[in-house]
Amino acid sequence: MINQLKRVKTKLQREIKKWVRLREARALGLVYQAPNFLYAPRLDHRAVVIDAGCSYQADFSMHMIGRYGARAYAVDPTLKHRPALEALQRAYPGRFELLPLAISATPGALRFHESQSHESGSLMEDHHNVRADEIRSYEVEAVTLTGLVARLGVEVVDLLKLDIEGAEYPLLEALSPADLAPFRQIFIEFHHHAVARYTPDDTRAAVARICAAGFERFSLDDHNYVFWRPGVL
Repeated sequence: MINQLKRVKTKLQREIKKWVRLREARALGLVYQAPNFLYAPRLDHRAVVIDAGCSYQADFSMHMIGRYGARAYAVDPTLKHRPALEALQRAYPGRFELLPLAISATPGALRFHESQSHESGSLMEDHHNVRADEIRSYEVEAVTLTGLVARLGVEVVDLLKLDIEGAEYPLLEALSPADLAPFRQIFIEFHHHAVARYTPDDTRAAVARICAAGFERFSLDDHNYVFWRPGVL
C-alpha cells in the first residue's frame, strides 16, 4: 500500500509539473500537440518538416500537413511500418514522402533492431525494447543529418523532429554548429529512460550543446525538448 501511494504521489507531481510548464509554454507562444510535441507555430504551406522516427501513423507529419499544408519527409527504417507509410505517401502526393533510412552519427550500413511487440526499435543494442522483446535485426541505410539535408536538396528545414530511440546521443555529440545551421527549430525526444548507457546528465549535456549553437529551448517534462532560433517565436 505504501509503495502504491508513493507511485500515485509521483505521478501526481509529474502531472502538476507538466501543467505548470504547459502554461509557461503557451505564454511563450509554443503550441502543444498530444502526446508530447511542442513547436513554434510560424509555419505555412512552404514549410519543410523532417519527421525522423515517425512510426507507422506518422502522426506528427499528419498534423503538420493538416494544419499548415507543410511538406513532410518521414524518415524511418522500420520494415513493419513501411506498408502503412507507403499508403500515406500515396494518399498525400507531394506533401508526404517516405525515406526508409536511419539517422546516425555515421553514414553507411548499420544494424537495426525491430521490436516485434512495441512500435519502437532502435540502432542501440541496449535499448530497453531490444533487450526485453523478441527482435528482428536487419541492415539499414544510415545517413547523417547533413547528408539527409543534402539528399533532400533544401537549404532550410523549418522543423526537425527527432525520435530515434537513443541514437540521438551519439548523433548530437558529433554535430557542429554548422551541421545545425539549416534548422530553424528542432523537437527531440530524449531516451535516457530507455537506453541503459545514458542518464539525465547526458540529456542535459546534449541540450546545452544545442543551445550553444544558438538555440533557445523549452521542455514540459525534461524528456521532450523543443529548440528554436531567436526570432522564430
